[in-house]
Amino acid sequence: MRPPDPALLSDLRRVLAPGRVLSRPLDRLGRSADASIYRMIPEVVVRPRGTAEIQGLLACARRHQRSLTFRAAGTSLSGQAVTEGILVELAQHWTSAKVLDQGQRVWTEPGVIGGFLNKLLAPHRRRLGPDPASIDAAMMGGILANNSSGMCCGIAQNSYHTLESLHLLLADGSQVRTDEPEADARLRQTRPDLHEALHDLRDEIRADPALVARIRRRFRLKNTMGYSLQAFLDHESPAEILARLMVGSEGSLGFLASMTLRTVPEPPARATALLFFADLAGAGAAVPRLAALGAAALEILDSASLRSQAGERSYPFEIGARTAALLAEFREEDAGRLDTQVARAEEALRTLHLLAPVRFTRDAAKREDHWRLRKGLFPSVGGLRPAGTSVVIEDVAVPVEALAEAIRDLHGLFARHGFEDAIVFGHAKDGNLHFVFARDFSDPAVVTRYAAFMQSLAELVVGKYDGSLKAEHGSGRNMAPFVEAEWGAAAYAVMRRVKHLLDPDCLLNPGVVLSDDPKTHLKHLKALPRLSPLADKCIECGFCEARCPSRDLTLTPRQRIVVSRELTRWAQQKGPEARRLEASLRADFEYQGITTCAGDSMCQTSCPVKIDTGALIKELKATRHPRWALRLARSAASELALVARLARLGLRVVAGLRRIPLGPRLVHLASAVAHRLAPSLVPRLPPALSLPGAAGPLAAARALEGAPRVVYFPSCLTRVLGSLPGERATPPAQAMLDVLAAAGFATAYPEGLASLCCGMPFLSRGFPEAARAAAARTAEALWAASREGRDPIVTDASPCAGTLGELVVAELRQSGRMLRTLDFVSFWAQEALPRLGVTKRRPGTAIVHPTCTLLKTGGLADLLAVARAHSEKVVVPASAECCGFAGDRGFLVPELTASATAREGAELRELGDARLYSTCRTCELGLGRAAGRDCQSMVHLVREVLLDG
Repeated sequence: MRPPDPALLSDLRRVLAPGRVLSRPLDRLGRSADASIYRMIPEVVVRPRGTAEIQGLLACARRHQRSLTFRAAGTSLSGQAVTEGILVELAQHWTSAKVLDQGQRVWTEPGVIGGFLNKLLAPHRRRLGPDPASIDAAMMGGILANNSSGMCCGIAQNSYHTLESLHLLLADGSQVRTDEPEADARLRQTRPDLHEALHDLRDEIRADPALVARIRRRFRLKNTMGYSLQAFLDHESPAEILARLMVGSEGSLGFLASMTLRTVPEPPARATALLFFADLAGAGAAVPRLAALGAAALEILDSASLRSQAGERSYPFEIGARTAALLAEFREEDAGRLDTQVARAEEALRTLHLLAPVRFTRDAAKREDHWRLRKGLFPSVGGLRPAGTSVVIEDVAVPVEALAEAIRDLHGLFARHGFEDAIVFGHAKDGNLHFVFARDFSDPAVVTRYAAFMQSLAELVVGKYDGSLKAEHGSGRNMAPFVEAEWGAAAYAVMRRVKHLLDPDCLLNPGVVLSDDPKTHLKHLKALPRLSPLADKCIECGFCEARCPSRDLTLTPRQRIVVSRELTRWAQQKGPEARRLEASLRADFEYQGITTCAGDSMCQTSCPVKIDTGALIKELKATRHPRWALRLARSAASELALVARLARLGLRVVAGLRRIPLGPRLVHLASAVAHRLAPSLVPRLPPALSLPGAAGPLAAARALEGAPRVVYFPSCLTRVLGSLPGERATPPAQAMLDVLAAAGFATAYPEGLASLCCGMPFLSRGFPEAARAAAARTAEALWAASREGRDPIVTDASPCAGTLGELVVAELRQSGRMLRTLDFVSFWAQEALPRLGVTKRRPGTAIVHPTCTLLKTGGLADLLAVARAHSEKVVVPASAECCGFAGDRGFLVPELTASATAREGAELRELGDARLYSTCRTCELGLGRAAGRDCQSMVHLVREVLLDG
């Protein structure tokens, strides 16, 4: 691994702020992977802001003859987002978006996640046209640059056809804005050579009937192979042709600074069915019938696909070698029209031989279960593959009428080349097939077989079916050597001319889309060192990154695993250079990978193979604790009352010191020194950082004669943290007792409450033994207080409720005892609201922030039910994600919380002075800091309506 050129770094730091030029081994290795089978180590990683810095980067690349690769989410499946040159990250600073014309259009920068835009569009019952399976992770720069489509959009609603206008930068730094009325005239003025060349090329193509026919025929199927030559036929002006050439160019022709797209309707009425057939021919015969009736989605699954998930679901038949299935979905604007469509579909299927009765469901949970089968196919292979293997996923398109035959032919190829475990599935309505298999590319024999397979695949798809070798994933590196074979010499020559016109120095993503190297798809193949049974499942797809609180600060879950693999890789190599590199990685990983990991496990919720990177980091922490730390944790677990008293004393001392002259500065200096000595125990306290006071004594529980009884378990946070300076809200424990009594519930505390804890503070710090000890003591106390499980346990913090279920309830279950534990909003939604009936609503808007635990445990519906029962209007911020406070992280690593809440904070400020609510004290502190105003517990909203209103 060669170090970066010092002259290049120096020049880049004149273009960008030095902190946005990343050159450490950890920075470079952590970004050496995308979701593909390729690994390339960038020379340097840069994070530009604004078009002026992009222009500076382009000029710098020309001066130093380095390539630039633009990377948004890095979910690319064909190696488009890796490079050995300069990697340009867009996810941090290109995140603006606006909904236009009541959702008819949307404007966005390239670093915005597609699923986030769909959240903004949802109130207008609109969505983006492209709907790739990666929509909740992929960013708009990549979606447009790869001409993404997906399960329902077909060709008409893909990125190319829904693009309205584009702001782009060419390799020479010149800008083109096709949203301007005089865009073409401006292009003629600023780049007359390019304007004339595109004009002439347009006329030359149109004058060649054979080439026109070839282009039209290629784009009648889904096709992302090569450049979008249909632009020369679909548009007149060179500026519009140029904009459409950028779609699907994979960053090899220019930079997409912003884009405006037309949106498509999102019908609310849906019905979905999983249809099982004895063979592929039967499934294939159903496709045109259902497509003619207007099916929005038709997904085909072969027998290997069904077997790959047989452990997760039962089938009412034996899966044979030829068994196949179709996932069919109809979408309509109203239920009546949907009923008509479903009835017609059932009639059309009546003459076909199905292995199980046709059952269309409108139930959201059941429909989601069907889609989970389809979306889980790629990760099924990823999760089940042997350790050390990489996942190949390719997609092709054939004429729809040849679909079943093409699947059989593909299986023949797999068997012939030793990939017989591959599964095939895809978008049947479009003739678009995906196949997936996993292999160890560190084995030269595997690479040789893969090379032969790819050649045979090209011959089959192009030679027999005149199909597309890439339907939606983009040419990337894997298909670049086969572009000419699919398109023919004339069309390929046009693509070469386009590349030379727009990037004459070949600075933009070389080796992608077009390549002079016939073996480029066999180079830089990814070999994956083994880490642990859980981490080895990681396919480096990047789906986890959107949910990671530290993604803009340090590393993401994918990068943490990639760097851990690199540590293993370099530890196995010999020599002083390898040892120096390993030492550098370990030193930087301490803060970047471990200290700033929130450990919230939200990454698991979007990981296709359910890897909990937070748990992996906690395990790593646990293995590194010295014996004295383990003893201290066990002591703390047994003396929780003392620990809480000391914490409250510390808060009082800090509050007192801050009231004297120079006190805030003194506290800051003292805490900085103490934090350096004990970084995992003592927080840093900047002068301006607002800190809660100490909590006061708990009020007495309420006994109500004849009333149903609940056991109130105040969280440690409630027992330690008091109000913020200037905060006038009733203490959370008092508010809890008030509203429970108002709803007619008697309350009781468990015996010895001051010494009880769910165990989460120890678990999050990597002390599982101490956590289990605390949980065991609490389990017995709650069992007794609940009258042996007859009364529910209610706590005021969602994370506490989650850990009670994870540790305390599990502890009791071992001896056959059952305990019901709920957080406040779940209890209020399930028990209190039915008793209260119609409740008053507070006027105005309540903005609610769902905690990580609520999202992981499915409690969001309860949160919304409570908020809507007690507030006139309820808003969940579209950018709401983990706040990064994560127990004590917000005190010990405040920059983590600041980074994690930056986007949500900006959205909250735009929403005005509406009140903010959540269900955990530390989350409320983090959101309050970000928004610049108080954030309160949901119990305060309820109390205000019931008692103060």
